[in-house]
Amino acid sequence: MEKFDEYKLLYERTQKLSERRQTTSQTYLTINTAIFGAIAFLVKDSGLTGSSLIAAISPLFAVGVLICIIWLSILFNLEKILNWQYKQLRELEGDMRGSARIFTRENKEFFETGKDKKKFSFTLLEGWLPGILGAVYLVYLLGMVIAVRQGAM
Repeated sequence: MEKFDEYKLLYERTQKLSERRQTTSQTYLTINTAIFGAIAFLVKDSGLTGSSLIAAISPLFAVGVLICIIWLSILFNLEKILNWQYKQLRELEGDMRGSARIFTRENKEFFETGKDKKKFSFTLLEGWLPGILGAVYLVYLLGMVIAVRQGAM
């Protein structure tokens, strides 16, 4: 296989993996939305109160936190694979005469650290969402338990 064909194949695989990362985030965001919807239904319309309400919603909170942990883990694993693939693309660019070295230049501009420059990471930014949602689950459950103990629910 010629270097350029190898480069095109690796580029296509990298693009598909990047799309998979986006689809993963969309899927897990949808799952979390459904869990929050189920919790809202149980709190507002189920007629449950007190400890029976806590017993009904606690598993949903646990699943929500677990889903956020799995989501975060998948994102970081995809980042590792993508970083490896982009490294391979940059190495292939170095071996091809006349290459514009797009990925090499992009990496140098956006992803390498340097003086007055911090490393940029899509996965770090994407990782905030499952982290925040996981924290919301925990805070909301704690608030529900406190409200039940104080007789507000």
